[in-house]
Amino acid sequence: MFERLIISGFGVIGTEVFHQIVKRNKFKKLHICIIEKNFSNFPGGVAYSKLNSRYGFFNNPLRLSNIEFKNWVKKIPNQRKLIKYFRDNKNLKLDKWLKKNVKKNNYKFLNLKEIYLPRSAYSFFLEEKFYQTLKILNKKKRFIKVDFYENELIEVLKFNDEYKCLFKNKLIKKGLLKDKSFLVKKNDNNRSEKNLISDYLILGVGILPPSNVNSNITFKDKNYIHDFYSSGGTNNLIKKLKSFNYKKNNITLIFIGNKAGLLETMQEIENLNKKILKKLNILSVSPSNITLQKAEFSKKYSKHKFEYLIPKNINKIKKAQKILSLIKSEFSFGQKKDFNKYDIWTHILENNILEKCYKKLNLTQKKIYDNKIFSRLRNLTRYTFPETVDAKNRLEKLNVLKNLNDKVVRLKRFNNKIEVKTLRSGTLKGDIVVNVSGPVSLFKNQNEVPFLKSLKKVCKKFNERGFTSDKFFQITSKVYAPGTLSSNFNPERKTIIRSITENCTITAKHFVKSIGRRSWN
Repeated sequence: MFERLIISGFGVIGTEVFHQIVKRNKFKKLHICIIEKNFSNFPGGVAYSKLNSRYGFFNNPLRLSNIEFKNWVKKIPNQRKLIKYFRDNKNLKLDKWLKKNVKKNNYKFLNLKEIYLPRSAYSFFLEEKFYQTLKILNKKKRFIKVDFYENELIEVLKFNDEYKCLFKNKLIKKGLLKDKSFLVKKNDNNRSEKNLISDYLILGVGILPPSNVNSNITFKDKNYIHDFYSSGGTNNLIKKLKSFNYKKNNITLIFIGNKAGLLETMQEIENLNKKILKKLNILSVSPSNITLQKAEFSKKYSKHKFEYLIPKNINKIKKAQKILSLIKSEFSFGQKKDFNKYDIWTHILENNILEKCYKKLNLTQKKIYDNKIFSRLRNLTRYTFPETVDAKNRLEKLNVLKNLNDKVVRLKRFNNKIEVKTLRSGTLKGDIVVNVSGPVSLFKNQNEVPFLKSLKKVCKKFNERGFTSDKFFQITSKVYAPGTLSSNFNPERKTIIRSITENCTITAKHFVKSIGRRSWN
C-alpha cells in the first residue's frame, strides 16, 4: 500500500522538499502528487522564476544565502552560464550590474562574497536540482510514483486520519517532456473530479498577498495590481506603464505601501524613457515612512566588536524582551562609535547571535518572541540591495516619487481612473494602483487565499503572521509548512532562502521517518 503525499506549490519549497524526500526515501512505497498553480513559473516559483523575477535582485549578498547555492555559484561553469544568460538577454538591462560585478571580457564574478545576484539566478540552481531529483527517481520508480497537476488548492478538509484537498479546476495530469517542460499527458485517463485524498500534506506556499482594501470585497480592475509578485512583478508593471499614451496626459502611479515591492520597481522605473519619466507621477501611501535600509558597510566595519551581545549577557537571557533590548543597546553603542547598524547586524548574523539568544528562552518566552518581539526586531533590521534604495532616492530628488504618510481605506473605479480614498488626505486618483502593503493577517476573515479559511479550522493555532508549527514544521499532524506560512519558521532572522531550504531538509527527514508503518502491508 502506497502512502500518499500532496505537495502544494512547486517553487523553492516544493522543489527542495521533493528533492530531499526522493533522495532520503530508501524503500518505502510513496505516491507523490505535486500541485502547481502555474508551471510557467517553474523552476523558482513566483519569487525566483525567469518569468516573474526577471527584474528582481536578492535582498542580501551571496554570503548570507544557503550553503548549497553558495557552493553552486562558486563553480566557474555555473558562473559562465549565469553571466551568458544575463549578457544575452538585453531586455533585462543588466549592463551596469555586469560592469560592476563581472571581470571585463571574462565570465567570472568579481566579489562572490558581497555580490547581489538577480533572483532569476536561483531558477538555474533549482533546475539543476530538479534534474538530479529525476535521475534519483528513475532508480526508485518501483516504489515512488509521482504525478504533476497544474491547479490551485482552494480547500483543505480533515476526515479521520486523512486530508481531502479540493482544487479550483478538474485534475488534469501534466507530463514531463525531454526538455523537462510540463504538458498535458496524451492518452491519459485524467480525473474528472476536483479533489485528492492524501495521508500527508506539504504546503509550499510563498508570501501571502496583501489584504483586500475594500474589507472582504475584492476590488478588480485591469490597472489595479493586488498581488504584485504573482501577477508578474516589475515586468507586469513596466508593461502597464508603457501601454499608456503619454502625449496626451500625465500618468499617476500609486503604490499602497513603501517597502520591498516598491523598492524592487525603482531601478526599472528609473530606466524608462525620459519622455515617460517627465509625464509620470508616483505616489507611495503608507502609514509609516520607514522603508528597507541600504545594506551598506562603514569603513570601520571589520573593526567592530560586541559590547552588549557577549556570552556573559546572552547566558543571562530569560525573557524575549531582553533579546530586543540587547540588540537595541548594541546598535546605539555602535553608532556612537561611528559604525553603521548594518555593520552590527551583519556580525550578529555571522556569529549566529540570535540563534544563541533564542535557545535561552523557555517555551512560553519563545511564544512571546514569535508573536510579539520578532516583528519588532524584523522592522528594525530590514536591509536590501543598496542600488534599489539609491534609485528611489534619485526619483524623489527629481520629484517623480513622493511619499504620503496615510492609510488607504477604499478603492473605487471612476471613469478611467481608480479612486484611492485615504484616512486623512481625502481621495487620490491613479491610473495604475499597486498594492505592496505586506501579507494579509490570519486574524482576518479573508478571501485573498482561498484555502486559508478551511486550513484555520484544521490547524487551530495561529497568530497574525502564520500558523504555529513544531520543530519539524508541522502545523498540525501530518501537515507541514516549512515556509512563511509558519509564524515561527525563521526566529533567527536568517535570510528567507537559507531558512526555507534548511527547514525543507528538516521536514523531509521527519516525513520519511514517519511514513512506512503500513507501506508494505
